Amino acid sequence: MKVLNKDVSAFSLIELMVTIAIISSLLTIGMPSYHELIQRYHIKSEVDKWLLVLNHARQAAITSGNIITLCPSSNGFSCGKSWQEGALLFIDNNRDHVKNNNEVILEVVEQSNNGQVLTWRAFQNRNYIQFQQNGFTWDQNGTLRICADEPSLKYNRALIITRSGRIRLSTDSDGNGIHEDAAGDNVSC
Repeated sequence: MKVLNKDVSAFSLIELMVTIAIISSLLTIGMPSYHELIQRYHIKSEVDKWLLVLNHARQAAITSGNIITLCPSSNGFSCGKSWQEGALLFIDNNRDHVKNNNEVILEVVEQSNNGQVLTWRAFQNRNYIQFQQNGFTWDQNGTLRICADEPSLKYNRALIITRSGRIRLSTDSDGNGIHEDAAGDNVSC
């Protein structure tokens, strides 16, 4: 003969359904905020990565007394076409903006794993950035645009490089939640 324990407590079906409804409501409210937090983190980490690379390139040119080139590279050995596949930073002894066998690689930049789109737009449509021994570029103002892979422009950022080699981050100067480039246009890739 079994004895039933009267001290056992459990949830009723109604209590369980109310709990699930409350959790579902909280998740529905919180998920967009979580998505925004993740997007901001991914863009910030990508911007920080490229800012470090550009500063490294400029500083290496000044301290080494050499021409330093940064070009897109998918394989880490030669220059390519797409910035989102990664980049190559090297001492460009002959100033031809092409990595030759005798030139020293300073850094290989890995591609983004978070789906960002990167574009480089520069004066004279050059697909590389070169720093001289004094830290200046070769008459090459330009903008490295880093965009989230989604229709909204609010996560997009730009690193703006002046001829003097100064690098600055885009800002939202008009307060609409979207960063602008050096020309005042919304940052887009």
